Amino acid sequence: MFERIARVFRSIFGAFVGAAENPKLILEQNMRDMRDKVPEMNTGIAKARGGIIRLENEATLYKQEISKLTARVKACLLSGDEGLAGQYAVQLQKQKEALERNNAQLESAKAGYEALLKLKERYMREMKLKTEEAMHAIREAEASKWKSELADTFETFEVAGVDQTHTEMIDKLREKTVLADGKIAAAVESVDMKTIDMEEKARQIEGQELLKQFKLDLGMDKQPERSDAGGTADPEATKEGQKTIGPERSKVQ
Repeated sequence: MFERIARVFRSIFGAFVGAAENPKLILEQNMRDMRDKVPEMNTGIAKARGGIIRLENEATLYKQEISKLTARVKACLLSGDEGLAGQYAVQLQKQKEALERNNAQLESAKAGYEALLKLKERYMREMKLKTEEAMHAIREAEASKWKSELADTFETFEVAGVDQTHTEMIDKLREKTVLADGKIAAAVESVDMKTIDMEEKARQIEGQELLKQFKLDLGMDKQPERSDAGGTADPEATKEGQKTIGPERSKVQ
């Protein structure tokens, strides 16, 4: 029972942490943490270097002391004081042993110092690589955000923007055009076109008759004269008639 409750709390806490995580902020914090370790490494390297200098100074003192004791041992032997020479010899041996230990510590310190320098070099190289990688990822994330926003803009433009409105309005205009054409066709079909054609022909005939009458009145359309028997009129008589009618018409005019 308690395990189930613990899993529930872990899942809730994990979900909260996952929702609150910001990869960009985490990477930036990681880079700060890596940079903060550099001064600590420099401090450790400085301490290692200080230890080497201390051991080298101690080695110098040991060598000087060994040189002095060696001289004293020799001096005592030359003077015949073997007892004092033995005491100096014991001190000399201790100084030599201390110098050996010092040299061993010095070699170890130098090795540790070299290892720290190599460790720092590798750390700085890895830090630079990780920093560049993190910055590249952050730039890509920023570019992805911009691209996503641009894609959303284009998607909005295509789905609910001008494209849809443009197509919708064109379809509506086409529907209106089709409806108007349909109304015209229905109106034409409802009219008796034969009657209209007959009335138009009747008006044309009436107009032709009126024009013919006007032409007769103006003498523009003369009909040939015929005899009482239905034959052709005498040419001489026609001429006489024209002579007679001519002057009379002139007078009338």
